Amino acid sequence: MRQTRAMSARHVLPLNLALAGALFLFATPARAVDYDGNWQFTMSCAANGAQSAFTDRFTAPIAQNAVSRTRTGRTAQGAEDISRFTGRVEAGQMTAVLERNRGGERWSVRFAGPATSDTRFELTGGIFQGDRLLRSCQMLAEAQAPAPGSLAATAPARARETRERLAAAVAALAALEARSEAEMTALRTDLDLARFEGAAMRAELDQRVAAATALEGRLRTAEAATAQAQAAMAQAVAAATAEIGQRDQRIAAVTAERAALQTRLTAAEAAATQAQATATTERNALQARLTAAEAAATQAQAAATAERNALQARLTAAEAAVTQAQAAGTERNALQARLTAAEASVAQLRTALETAQRELTEARAAQPPR
Repeated sequence: MRQTRAMSARHVLPLNLALAGALFLFATPARAVDYDGNWQFTMSCAANGAQSAFTDRFTAPIAQNAVSRTRTGRTAQGAEDISRFTGRVEAGQMTAVLERNRGGERWSVRFAGPATSDTRFELTGGIFQGDRLLRSCQMLAEAQAPAPGSLAATAPARARETRERLAAAVAALAALEARSEAEMTALRTDLDLARFEGAAMRAELDQRVAAATALEGRLRTAEAATAQAQAAMAQAVAAATAEIGQRDQRIAAVTAERAALQTRLTAAEAAATQAQATATTERNALQARLTAAEAAATQAQAAATAERNALQARLTAAEAAVTQAQAAGTERNALQARLTAAEASVAQLRTALETAQRELTEARAAQPPR
């Protein structure tokens, strides 16, 4: 395809040159002597009110594409009558002015028009007094004796040369048309191939667009699932945080209960100092059991504190793993198991405390009255 396009570019250049040569025959720039020679000028003006129409003819030479003629005379009353005619030809257009001064009365006749041939101009205009048009006029300029070198004098030779150049241009154009037809055939073949390739590319592009659309749908589904997992994880984190708060409250209650138990134990010890030997022995036994209960309570508190810290660490890890939605369910179950174990430990601690309180009550009941 690229090779045929390069051939087309090589063929277009000679075609352009041939056409330019043919156009040159009709666009030769005007020379200074194109319309030189003796010319006859016929001026005709229409009637205007009481003034009848008239026609005036005169001859004047055109030199260097310019004409000038002055005529003087006297009117019937003896007044001076001066008529000055000037004109110029430029780019195939003639402009002319006839200025008239008759007995102090002045007016002008202005004309302009194109060349209709190498020997003829047709001009239109009118009689003006200042800028006011008095009547319409026409002027016909015809060559009587063209000067050597003018368009009229060289017209036969130029016509012959034009015909020869035109024939050469027509022949070159015919050859170029034949080559252009071959080039167009090759281009049509390339165009058909390009259309086939374009259809295949469009089909492949449609398939890729469909695949991209499917992938986009899957991506949106995954994003929705991720959003749901994040929401579930947020709910689990909130629940775990609330559970930790409740556990802290339970630990605080156990601590308060231990402090109350210690207070009551101190009172029991004060009363036991006045008891009998058997009461002293019972108090010592009760003290030992209370010490064991305190140790158990301390261990339970330490275990609860460690468990709370472990749960806090697990919660932090769970918050960091929000972006990994696929592991959220497993982590939540582990947290729930840990929370269940912590609740069991607290229940055991509460049971131990209740047992110590019951034993303390029984010990008080067993003490002799004061």
